[in-house]
Amino acid sequence: MEELVSSTIDKKACIQCGTLINSSSRFCPICGAKQILTNELSLESKWLLLKQAALFYGIYILLCSVSKFVSFFNTLFWDLVVEVVLWITAVTFFADKWTENKRLLVWRNFSWQKLAAYLAIAMTGSVVVHYTVGWLNIAIFSKEEHYYIFARGNFFYEIVVVLLTAVTPALFEEIAFRGYLLNILLKVADAPQAIYISAFLFAIIHLSFISLFWLIPFAIFIGYVRLKEDTLWYGIFFHFAFNLTACLFELL
Repeated sequence: MEELVSSTIDKKACIQCGTLINSSSRFCPICGAKQILTNELSLESKWLLLKQAALFYGIYILLCSVSKFVSFFNTLFWDLVVEVVLWITAVTFFADKWTENKRLLVWRNFSWQKLAAYLAIAMTGSVVVHYTVGWLNIAIFSKEEHYYIFARGNFFYEIVVVLLTAVTPALFEEIAFRGYLLNILLKVADAPQAIYISAFLFAIIHLSFISLFWLIPFAIFIGYVRLKEDTLWYGIFFHFAFNLTACLFELL
């Protein structure tokens, strides 16, 4: 993975106009803005960034834990409430660094072929994960897990399930983890370390030990795509296709 990422870290986005420039450049050749090099950040600045990231992650892990382990919140209504708070958290922290993060919402060098390839990888991976997890549940727990069986045959509930498991996670989790969090980590660590750390933290918030075997590679891959493509959109569509495929297995 380090070899794959190395070619993407020779460039960085200008802090002012977002143009990709050499990572060692002190000034943008397009707008002339002075750049802040990673190694120029003081220890105090890095510590402040890490505390901000810890606050962000603390909110995320707390809400996910409450939603999963407190029986009072195990209803569709409270699931929606928790999801809305998570969306607000993701957008708030992302917008706090808007000047540098807004470039990630620009789809540079869009390619239908590249998008189709990412979608194909996502759907194939989701099918493999579905059958692997099903086999593990039977082998370890002697039962199958069906999370959305209650929605089968009810069009309204099916739409809600698709929105909550495919659409909104793809958008807001990418903004949160490959947008805000990964950008913070890139300022205090090198690119491979930032990708691995963000992937591990992303996997943990799902609070499913049995799913770590695929969640971590999933997040590492999207992190690599985010750096390689310099945009969140390929990762958002990859995430959406993966989750939608898994969701359809439950609903159909």
